Amino acid sequence: MPTARHQVREAIAAWPTVTAAPEAIQTAELVVSELVTNAVRYAGRQPISVVVQFCAATLRVEVSDASRTLPRPALPDEDSEGGRGLFLVGVLADRFGTAATESGKCCWAEIEMAAPPPVGAAAALSLPTQRSCT
Repeated sequence: MPTARHQVREAIAAWPTVTAAPEAIQTAELVVSELVTNAVRYAGRQPISVVVQFCAATLRVEVSDASRTLPRPALPDEDSEGGRGLFLVGVLADRFGTAATESGKCCWAEIEMAAPPPVGAAAALSLPTQRSCT
């Protein structure tokens, strides 16, 4: 998984049109790591491919493998050793999904990569109102 994370970092660094927020880069690394881990775990030694695409300010990561079994995100029992990967991807990514392909399946995730607005622009943001009931 370190190789996949490194390749995603390099791809983001080479993307000249958007300055990625450090948190978004870390999120992308974690998401690709989880998707590749699932592919290795369930597809075994069969070929796995990782594709990184950019469109506007969105990073799309696609991990394809030869297994035809589509994963289903679920919360495992609290004592389970695994089963949290897709749940984490669902929490971290802005969008994610799976699709059957001719040769197996593709699991994908999209992450908005744009850096947050400058500090001076924070006043223009609409902040939620905190309320308390007593």
